[in-house]
Amino acid sequence: MTLSGRTCRLRPRLRPDKDLFCRSDAVDYIRCMSAAELIEQFKALPPNERAQVAKFVVENDDSWIPESLREGMADAEAGRVVDLDTALNEPYPGDK
Repeated sequence: MTLSGRTCRLRPRLRPDKDLFCRSDAVDYIRCMSAAELIEQFKALPPNERAQVAKFVVENDDSWIPESLREGMADAEAGRVVDLDTALNEPYPGDK
């Protein structure tokens, strides 16, 4: 496959399932696109399809979330939190 002067080799298909085949073609096509080409394709989508793409990215790619926030969320999920009033008004347990 050639796209914008680049030659991209499609990977072999393991299953002849039509739905899977179409999704694999789309993934291979996107891998061959530059960011600018992908953005232009995104802009050309109707609003409801742009919303679907945006939802997919937010749900499946956390590279845009700062590491400090991910660490804080992991701490909260593990129960390593303290009430804000306690944190501001009471001494740290190790301090005297």
